[in-house]
Amino acid sequence: MTGFSDTWLSARAAWDGPARNRTVEAALRAWAAARPDRLVIVDLGAGNGNNQRHLAPLFSQPVDWLLVDNDPALLTAAEQTAVLKEADRIACKTVDLASADLAKLIAGADLVTASALFDLVSAPWLGRLLDALAARGTALFSVLTYDGRMQTDAVPADTETVRDLVNWHQRTDKGFGPALGPDVAVALSRGLVDRSYNPSEGDSDWCLRSGDPGAAELIRGWVSAASEMAPENSPQIDAWAAAVMTDPGGLIHVGHRDHFAVPRIS
Repeated sequence: MTGFSDTWLSARAAWDGPARNRTVEAALRAWAAARPDRLVIVDLGAGNGNNQRHLAPLFSQPVDWLLVDNDPALLTAAEQTAVLKEADRIACKTVDLASADLAKLIAGADLVTASALFDLVSAPWLGRLLDALAARGTALFSVLTYDGRMQTDAVPADTETVRDLVNWHQRTDKGFGPALGPDVAVALSRGLVDRSYNPSEGDSDWCLRSGDPGAAELIRGWVSAASEMAPENSPQIDAWAAAVMTDPGGLIHVGHRDHFAVPRIS
C-alpha cells in the first residue's frame, strides 16, 4: 500500500473536516444512537488518526477502536492523539491491507470506516471487503473518496488536461493491483446495493485556496502524477502549476464522496 507522510495527512485534515457530508454523517449518528451498547469500530488505513479524532465525539456509547495501517509511526501518532471517552479503548494493528485477511481483520466489528482509502484499491480487493462486510452485516462509513472532479481558477483547458492525467495515474497500481481511482465511488455504491445494503451518500468536496497550508504539496503531487503519465507535457503542466500557485486566493476544488451503509432489513 502506498504510504503518506504525517505532514501531508495533518495538512489535509484542515480541508477534510469541513468537506465531510453532514447528511451522510447524520445517518451514521442515527444508526449509532439506536445502538446503546458498546461499539466495535475498525478504521482501515487509519494513518495518523484524523478519522478517529473526527468521529469519536459522534458516539455517546463506549467504543472499542481498532486502527489499522501499514505505517507503525503513523499509528503511534494516532494512538497518542486519539480522542477517547473514559470508557473507550483503543488498539492499533500494523498490517499491509493489500494482503490482509479482511474477513479476519474486521471480525466482530459493528462498523468499518475508512477515509480517503478506497480510490487506491482494486476492484477485486473492494469486492472482498464488501463480501466480508455482508457476511457479518457490518455497517460501513467511507469518507472523502476521490471521484475524479477537479477545478481551479487557472485556464480551464489546462486544468482539464492535468485532471485527466491525474485520473489516469489514479488508476495505476497503488499496492492493491490496478486501482479503481475516480471510478470507485460508483463501484462502491453498486457493490453495496448488490449486497443488499442501503447506502446514504453525498459529495464531500475540498474547497481550498492555493495559498492555504498544504496546497503547494497537493499541487506538487498532481504535477508529479501528471508528468509521470505524460512527460512530454511537463512544460505545460509546470506552467499550469505556476499559474495556480501565483494567485494565493485562487480556488482549488476537489471532488469526493461519502458513503454510510447498513444492510437492508428483509
